[in-house]
Amino acid sequence: MKRIFTLFTALLLTVALFAADRRPVVTVNSSKNYKIVIDGRSYYSNDRNIRLANLHNGRHTIKVFEMKRMGYNQRERLVAATSFHVNRKNVHINIDRFGNINIREVRNNGRFDNDRDWDDRDYRDDNRRF
Repeated sequence: MKRIFTLFTALLLTVALFAADRRPVVTVNSSKNYKIVIDGRSYYSNDRNIRLANLHNGRHTIKVFEMKRMGYNQRERLVAATSFHVNRKNVHINIDRFGNINIREVRNNGRFDNDRDWDDRDYRDDNRRF
Protein backbone atom coordinates (compact mmCIF):
# COMPACT_ATOMS: atom_id res chain seq x y z
CA MET A 1 0.00 0.00 0.00
CA LYS A 2 2.88 2.34 0.81
CA ARG A 3 4.46 1.74 -2.62
CA ILE A 4 1.20 2.37 -4.44
CA PHE A 5 0.65 5.63 -2.58
CA THR A 6 4.22 6.76 -3.30
CA LEU A 7 3.87 5.87 -6.98
CA PHE A 8 0.53 7.66 -7.22
CA THR A 9 1.95 10.78 -5.54
CA ALA A 10 4.97 10.84 -7.87
CA LEU A 11 2.70 10.44 -10.89
CA LEU A 12 0.43 13.25 -9.72
CA LEU A 13 3.39 15.61 -9.20
CA THR A 14 4.80 14.75 -12.63
CA VAL A 15 1.49 15.51 -14.34
CA ALA A 16 1.20 18.79 -12.44
CA LEU A 17 4.69 19.86 -13.51
CA PHE A 18 4.02 19.14 -17.17
CA ALA A 19 0.72 20.99 -17.03
CA ALA A 20 2.47 24.13 -15.74
CA ASP A 21 4.65 24.52 -18.83
CA ARG A 22 4.92 28.29 -19.37
CA ARG A 23 7.69 28.43 -21.92
CA PRO A 24 7.10 31.07 -24.59
CA VAL A 25 5.95 29.79 -27.96
CA VAL A 26 6.96 31.33 -31.30
CA THR A 27 4.59 30.56 -34.19
CA VAL A 28 5.73 31.34 -37.74
CA ASN A 29 2.85 31.70 -40.23
CA SER A 30 4.87 31.94 -43.41
CA SER A 31 6.59 29.80 -45.98
CA LYS A 32 9.54 32.21 -46.05
CA ASN A 33 12.76 31.29 -44.33
CA TYR A 34 13.13 33.38 -41.17
CA LYS A 35 15.84 33.52 -38.56
CA ILE A 36 14.54 34.51 -35.13
CA VAL A 37 17.10 35.91 -32.68
CA ILE A 38 16.04 36.15 -29.03
CA ASP A 39 18.65 37.59 -26.65
CA GLY A 40 21.45 36.64 -29.05
CA ARG A 41 20.26 33.03 -29.50
CA SER A 42 19.25 32.04 -33.03
CA TYR A 43 16.21 29.92 -33.94
CA TYR A 44 15.25 29.01 -37.49
CA SER A 45 11.74 28.72 -38.92
CA ASN A 46 12.10 25.15 -40.13
CA ASP A 47 9.29 24.17 -37.79
CA ARG A 48 6.08 26.17 -37.47
CA ASN A 49 6.07 26.21 -33.65
CA ILE A 50 9.22 26.88 -31.66
CA ARG A 51 9.19 26.36 -27.88
CA LEU A 52 11.76 28.52 -26.15
CA ALA A 53 13.60 26.95 -23.25
CA ASN A 54 15.69 28.71 -20.59
CA LEU A 55 13.92 32.06 -20.87
CA HIS A 56 13.71 33.47 -17.38
CA ASN A 57 11.36 36.15 -16.07
CA GLY A 58 12.25 39.62 -17.28
CA ARG A 59 12.64 41.67 -20.44
CA HIS A 60 13.86 40.03 -23.65
CA THR A 61 14.48 41.26 -27.19
CA ILE A 62 13.42 39.54 -30.39
CA LYS A 63 14.65 40.22 -33.93
CA VAL A 64 13.31 38.62 -37.12
CA PHE A 65 15.62 38.29 -40.12
CA GLU A 66 14.54 37.18 -43.59
CA MET A 67 17.04 34.70 -45.01
CA LYS A 68 17.70 34.87 -48.76
CA ARG A 69 20.03 32.55 -50.59
CA MET A 70 21.98 34.08 -53.47
CA GLY A 71 24.20 31.44 -55.00
CA TYR A 72 26.62 30.32 -52.31
CA ASN A 73 25.98 33.37 -50.16
CA GLN A 74 23.16 33.74 -47.71
CA ARG A 75 21.89 37.23 -46.91
CA GLU A 76 20.01 38.33 -43.84
CA ARG A 77 17.67 41.31 -43.82
CA LEU A 78 16.24 42.64 -40.56
CA VAL A 79 12.45 42.63 -40.91
CA ALA A 80 11.23 43.45 -37.38
CA ALA A 81 12.55 43.89 -33.85
CA THR A 82 10.85 44.45 -30.51
CA SER A 83 11.09 43.52 -26.85
CA PHE A 84 8.75 41.55 -24.61
CA HIS A 85 8.38 40.69 -20.96
CA VAL A 86 8.16 37.15 -19.56
CA ASN A 87 6.43 36.72 -16.21
CA ARG A 88 3.89 34.30 -14.75
CA LYS A 89 1.74 34.44 -17.89
CA ASN A 90 2.08 32.38 -21.04
CA VAL A 91 3.65 34.36 -23.89
CA HIS A 92 2.66 33.64 -27.50
CA ILE A 93 4.78 35.27 -30.21
CA ASN A 94 3.28 35.19 -33.70
CA ILE A 95 5.27 36.06 -36.84
CA ASP A 96 3.15 36.60 -39.96
CA ARG A 97 4.11 36.23 -43.62
CA PHE A 98 5.43 39.80 -43.75
CA GLY A 99 7.70 39.26 -40.74
CA ASN A 100 5.60 41.37 -38.37
CA ILE A 101 5.74 40.37 -34.72
CA ASN A 102 2.59 40.06 -32.60
CA ILE A 103 3.13 39.33 -28.90
CA ARG A 104 0.29 38.44 -26.56
CA GLU A 105 0.17 37.32 -22.97
CA VAL A 106 -2.34 34.73 -21.85
CA ARG A 107 -3.23 34.24 -18.21
CA ASN A 108 -2.95 30.79 -16.74
CA ASN A 109 -6.71 30.22 -16.98
CA GLY A 110 -6.63 30.71 -20.76
CA ARG A 111 -8.22 34.17 -20.91
CA PHE A 112 -6.39 37.06 -22.45
CA ASP A 113 -4.71 39.88 -20.58
CA ASN A 114 -7.50 41.42 -18.47
CA ASP A 115 -5.93 41.23 -15.03
CA ARG A 116 -6.55 44.83 -13.90
CA ASP A 117 -3.05 46.11 -14.47
CA TRP A 118 -2.53 49.84 -14.14
CA ASP A 119 -2.76 50.31 -17.92
CA ASP A 120 -5.73 47.99 -18.52
CA ARG A 121 -9.23 49.34 -18.66
CA ASP A 122 -11.57 47.71 -16.20
CA TYR A 123 -14.87 46.73 -17.78
CA ARG A 124 -16.77 47.91 -14.68
CA ASP A 125 -15.44 51.46 -15.08
CA ASP A 126 -17.43 51.85 -18.29
CA ASN A 127 -20.73 51.78 -16.39
CA ARG A 128 -19.79 54.37 -13.77
CA ARG A 129 -20.91 57.96 -14.16
CA PHE A 130 -18.88 60.78 -12.69
